[in-house]
Amino acid sequence: MIQQVEYDLEDIEKFLEITKISKANEYSQTLKKLLNVQSKISIIADIDPAELKVIIEKLKFVSVPFKEFIIKEGDISQEIFFVLSGEFHVFSNNKKVGVIAAGQTFGETAAVFNTKRNASVVCASKVATVLSFCINHENIDFCAPALAKLYKNLALQINTKLEEVNSQLIKK
Repeated sequence: MIQQVEYDLEDIEKFLEITKISKANEYSQTLKKLLNVQSKISIIADIDPAELKVIIEKLKFVSVPFKEFIIKEGDISQEIFFVLSGEFHVFSNNKKVGVIAAGQTFGETAAVFNTKRNASVVCASKVATVLSFCINHENIDFCAPALAKLYKNLALQINTKLEEVNSQLIKK
């Protein structure tokens, strides 16, 4: 039988405060790690670190095991992923259409255009590590130049991917 414990409001408030501090510290550590590798991530390399802190949110490092889907076609999500290690396979309409390796970004199209995911992405390595984040659009007035750089970088990347797909279609 589970024993029910009653907490007073003060105990609950203390617990919630500790949880907030813990999550803030965890996010701060993750942000420090991001800033250490920022120059290696093309879409954010040229953004001022102080502004970068303001325009990204939900930043986390994620380990993805073999055969786990990180994105499913048709889902709605605003996450952008940068592959730190490992490899992913991309499927559209249950057909393999691409490979994503370390140093590449994916998920940016749905984040930029606020659309459903146009492909599924599954881990093809024993384990892969990605950096996941979302764009904080609410700070547009404060960080418009940084957001403009980020969107320009994302647009260039999306264009590069489209050119690769078009060149593959022409070869067929």
